[in-house]
Amino acid sequence: MNKNYEFFMKTDLSPFLGKWIAICDEKVVSSGENPKKVLSEAKETCPGHRPLLAKVPGKETMIF
Repeated sequence: MNKNYEFFMKTDLSPFLGKWIAICDEKVVSSGENPKKVLSEAKETCPGHRPLLAKVPGKETMIF
């Protein structure tokens, strides 16, 4: 399994509720409301890597 995905699933990301985040080398390297901007910033921060882009669910999100 991808280490960045494992980081996303196991880490407390409550500071980023409802936002897009980019994870590189098991760290959040960018966050915001615009996924294209978040990914662009992450690619600048981690050249040569493929960051994981994900949206952190908000508190009101139900998971079944």
